Amino acid sequence: MNKNNFDETMERLNKYYDKMPTQSSSANIMATIKKKKKRNWIWARSYQRWQVAALVVFMLGIGYVLGASQFSGNESATQLNTQADQAPMESMSIMEDHEGEEAVEENRMFEFTSEEETKSIQILDEEGMEDEKLVRRLEVEGLSFTTYYDNDFELEEITSEEGRAVQIFANYGQGRVEPVLFEVYKFADSNSYDQVVEAYKARMSDSGFSEVATTHYFENIGVPGQVVEEFMFEKDGVNAHVVPIEHVDGYYFLRVSSFSVDNTEMIEFSEGFGREVNIILNEFNWIYE
Repeated sequence: MNKNNFDETMERLNKYYDKMPTQSSSANIMATIKKKKKRNWIWARSYQRWQVAALVVFMLGIGYVLGASQFSGNESATQLNTQADQAPMESMSIMEDHEGEEAVEENRMFEFTSEEETKSIQILDEEGMEDEKLVRRLEVEGLSFTTYYDNDFELEEITSEEGRAVQIFANYGQGRVEPVLFEVYKFADSNSYDQVVEAYKARMSDSGFSEVATTHYFENIGVPGQVVEEFMFEKDGVNAHVVPIEHVDGYYFLRVSSFSVDNTEMIEFSEGFGREVNIILNEFNWIYE
């Protein structure tokens, strides 16, 4: 250390020493102590505030964590509950779909059965052109025959103590057309041929018909079964052609209607009746048991 540096150092020490009495007075010492205490108190208060703030932040953090955990748990529980709720719903949906499929299958079976009861056949219309007709199956329990008739026509069954009658009436969209287009009648009692013929003639007489000479209507168009003879009855321009047929379970009487040339009101139906009768007889089959 050179002399200049040493002198400067000593000068600073002297100046510092000169100040020592002033700072060491009791008033200055107490002021200095109070100032230090105040600074310490302020720092302590600040420290406490920081501690409170830190504690609040810490508690908020814990609350957030707990809340998030609880929310996550609730969400998981909700998801589980939702899945549990959805599971039966999905099962119910599957069951409902399965039941729906069964219902559809049942409907299909019903439609299939209905399709078996009806069919389409090829015919010649009034102009001689090929046409398609929807016909319905006719089968009556207790009567040993089946046939098909126009799907739009009307069917009626009459049962009495004497016997049963199944009648088909034409309907061209404007209501039933009288008289009967085709009828099958069977007596309840299995009497002799002569007895059932006389009983049938009495039945026709009670309906206002009179027996007339036959025109052999069935013989000309053909009829299924063993025909013994043919009869014809007339009422107000309407002809009833009847044939008794012997079958395994008794005698059946087949009846169809035609119109005289004088019946101007109904003559327009003659050709149509003839075509429909041909369809019924062509589709006619006896049941053998």
